[in-house]
Amino acid sequence: MLFKAIKKTQHYIDFHERDVPWSEVIKIIFETKNMRKRGDKIQIETNKYYILLKVENRIAYVINAKRK
Repeated sequence: MLFKAIKKTQHYIDFHERDVPWSEVIKIIFETKNMRKRGDKIQIETNKYYILLKVENRIAYVINAKRK
């Protein structure tokens, strides 16, 4: 695993938490095997969702979580 904790950013709480609940985000992160790493960010795309994480000091911060 690339990170030891997953936390919400204020941007996720303000704009995306109503669309994609936290429990769904965590489920997608742990079930997905094809994460794309781009620098300090990780993109996850499934058939239904797009999630963007930023990794700092082995902590993944959820920036975006959108339905397609």
